Amino acid sequence: MIDEFTTPDITVLGEQDGPDERRLKEALGVVLGLDRTVIRAYLARVLHDGKTSGVMLALLTDDEEDSEKLVAQAGRTFAALFNTRANLDVIFLSGEKDAEISKMCPPFYARRAWIADSRPTAR
Repeated sequence: MIDEFTTPDITVLGEQDGPDERRLKEALGVVLGLDRTVIRAYLARVLHDGKTSGVMLALLTDDEEDSEKLVAQAGRTFAALFNTRANLDVIFLSGEKDAEISKMCPPFYARRAWIADSRPTAR
């Protein structure tokens, strides 16, 4: 089940990283790679509502609609690796928010550019 809600301004404290988080990033990278709309993804520690919120997955997509299917897939991936009662907060970023978060947290996933013959280009 997906609970959708609006959030106040979110302050990114930095990257969420450690052995467990690297496993999660690797698994999420596979899932995100199957969705052609995802451009970048970040796993961040954030502050909102005056308290640290834990893990937040931030996605920049080229689709104007937030994808419930994508959120559900990310949630299932998270639940498979961690306590299924824990939640993974997912937000969709605007270009402006993407620029802000990238100053505090490197993306763990970035879609590769493709040239006409569909071979990935080096970055």
